[in-house]
Amino acid sequence: SYPREHSQEFTMSRLISLIAIAALFQSAFAARFLHFASPLQSLTLPDAEVKETLQTKRQGFLSKYRAGLQAEADKRRELATKRTKDLQDAAISGDNWAENVKSRQLSRRALEEKLAEEAHDKAVAQVEGPKPAGKSSNKYQFVGVVNRQGDKPITWFARPKPEESKWSVRLVHVNRDAIIKDLYNQGKVDIFAKYKNTGKIDEETNAPIVTSTYDVKERGWRNLWNFSPKHFFTDPSGMYWRERRLRPGLYTDGLSVYESSYRYSDGRNGMRRVSGFQQFIASKSVKGEQKQQILKKLKEAEPDVVLEL
Repeated sequence: SYPREHSQEFTMSRLISLIAIAALFQSAFAARFLHFASPLQSLTLPDAEVKETLQTKRQGFLSKYRAGLQAEADKRRELATKRTKDLQDAAISGDNWAENVKSRQLSRRALEEKLAEEAHDKAVAQVEGPKPAGKSSNKYQFVGVVNRQGDKPITWFARPKPEESKWSVRLVHVNRDAIIKDLYNQGKVDIFAKYKNTGKIDEETNAPIVTSTYDVKERGWRNLWNFSPKHFFTDPSGMYWRERRLRPGLYTDGLSVYESSYRYSDGRNGMRRVSGFQQFIASKSVKGEQKQQILKKLKEAEPDVVLEL
């Protein structure tokens, strides 16, 4: 009996593993088609002629919900009075009174649910909706786009107003960072960064101050989809999810000294702290010329590796 039980356990474990793998693959496949819309925050100012007649969805829902429940309760109360009389008539209807009561209960329940539902729907339909709005005399709609980084804080645009429109002024705040991130995830743009060493040192952290400049370029046939032969032959690591290995050696940010490491199992770079920067400079194992080169590079050279959080 032991080999049979063992084979059953092995089969169940394999089945559970296959189910887990299938569920994981299905969730990953569905996540590929999940897109988040870029956020656009807007503020719409309705026309003065229609502002008093506007009704929110919450207000309309509560009034209809209250009317429907009241009509349904009244109808069920009315049917309850008739139910007692019908059961009494069935109970005195001869020898088969038990079967008659049971059959009438089944038919009565279905009829009561139908009548209560009809009363509810009728009451909801009779609830008075929003009053007809007046018509504004404005012939144009004005849209202001908020741009805090530009010379003008708000840029205005105008268009002919549609006949059924109820607003004339709208402010739109565009989250540029979120839109660029969305376009980058869809593969429509590339982001290029340049880092410059200012030669200054932060007084609090005693680390060099590095400034960054970003440039967004759209992918297209005119620029060959931002193709770069240099990056094609130097950056690829064999698989798109694997990181290109950093040059082996020591790195510093002005505070600590790190040694580069690489994990081949999943293709990820890492930094292992060796010592503090001041301890490294004061060490006798470092020659004087190397110390001067390191200090000069911290003040003038561009960073070799940048980690942005």
